[in-house]
Amino acid sequence: MGNHTLRKVTNMLRFIRFGIFSLILITATIHIVLAYPLGLLGFYVIAAGFYMIAIAYANPFNRFNRNHVVSILRIWTIATLVLWLFLGDRALIAFLDKVTELFIIGLLWVEQRLA
Repeated sequence: MGNHTLRKVTNMLRFIRFGIFSLILITATIHIVLAYPLGLLGFYVIAAGFYMIAIAYANPFNRFNRNHVVSILRIWTIATLVLWLFLGDRALIAFLDKVTELFIIGLLWVEQRLA
């Protein structure tokens, strides 16, 4: 792979990783917004999990194994989707959040293919 191609892939990975990080923060914030009026503990737990995963995902040091963090993020996101299918509200903001989570899963797949 040439130097120019490697630089393009690296820039693309940075862009994709920033997008994943942003989507994680968006979905965590949506869960906080949904939990606040009713004090729903489960939503706070999901949001806290997404925030902690975002910190580990964006960590520039090699303290965490990136593959483990990505696997945890993928499992956490799929778990929230499955829980929503069985227990979730069918409000518009919930559907928007699930679209956000599907984008997270899709971008994780793209990141895995480029890395």
